[in-house]
Amino acid sequence: MKAVRLLDLRLCSYTESQTLYHAVADSLRPGDPNTIILCRPRRPYVCIGRHQELNREVDREACRRLGLPIMRRQVGGGAVYLDRDQLFFQIVCHPRDVPSSIAGAFEHFAQAPVECYRALGVTGAHFAPVNDLQVEGRKIGGLGAATIGRAFVFVGSIISAFDARAAASVLLIPDEKMRDKVAETMEAYVSSLERELGRRPSPQLVRRELVHAFEGVLGSRLEPGRLREDERETYHRWVQRMRSAAWLDDVRFSDDRLRPVKITGHVRVGRATHKAPGGLLRATVMVAEGRITQALVSGDFYAVGHAVDDLEEAIVGTADLAQVRERIRSAWVEDALPGVGLSDLVEVVRLALEPGAAAASG
Repeated sequence: MKAVRLLDLRLCSYTESQTLYHAVADSLRPGDPNTIILCRPRRPYVCIGRHQELNREVDREACRRLGLPIMRRQVGGGAVYLDRDQLFFQIVCHPRDVPSSIAGAFEHFAQAPVECYRALGVTGAHFAPVNDLQVEGRKIGGLGAATIGRAFVFVGSIISAFDARAAASVLLIPDEKMRDKVAETMEAYVSSLERELGRRPSPQLVRRELVHAFEGVLGSRLEPGRLREDERETYHRWVQRMRSAAWLDDVRFSDDRLRPVKITGHVRVGRATHKAPGGLLRATVMVAEGRITQALVSGDFYAVGHAVDDLEEAIVGTADLAQVRERIRSAWVEDALPGVGLSDLVEVVRLALEPGAAAASG
């Protein structure tokens, strides 16, 4: 493998911490080197996954009150609270340099953060499929992957310290009592270097060990580089896109906007959730006169390419469950949603179609 370009942003703006890797991926040309970006945001912010519905995941009023910006990334997964106590790594590479299966890619690239944690003293750190780093049953890091442009992107973090109360404060939770319980669960389940070691290694040491680990896993030297002019131009386009309200609210089901122009009978909107190994699935379907006229598949799972769009399109049609199942099967691509099976998607759509699901009459 050729040398890998290293873009070390150190402390950077929250916008740059999410937007730059999208731009580098979107600019990737056949002869370009693979790139690893390292960064820590100067200020805390909230970031939601590609397939999440903002208004069902994040307490927007709490974020406004706390002065926390909200961004949506192209990578899947859940809503997260990000700050300078986490060192983020973002790998942008050619698909030819990635294991053929998404599960294999997660396992391969996870080796570097695992080795970094071990070198820093967390000897029990290991990769836990589908997308976690763990130590003795506690989560010590999350991982994600996506296709952006022609590039494969893999992201994750090394957590030096974790503020569970702050992380719980931005989630959409019914009441404060439940919020306290969520925070307590996070404190018990999510770990960090500070918790495991009783101290917080310097950012410089963490960075050095992570670079060394990536060089060992990839078999390539990480050579400091800089952005090309075309990448800078693409970056500015991505900034405009990711700062727009349209992008932030891109995943949503609007009853008024999606309602068919002519409906003479009953209209029902059904919603359901289902927990799969790869994440939470949400299905929202509009049913009119025995037909599914619109469908939305959302949640904190990961997906490759346009798999979700294709599945949503396949769900539309007669609401007969047997036929829905066959349409989903025809559009299903194995391994496109890591940790989510065909049966998981069929189940959540079945639940949404049940008469008892959340409904709205028209």
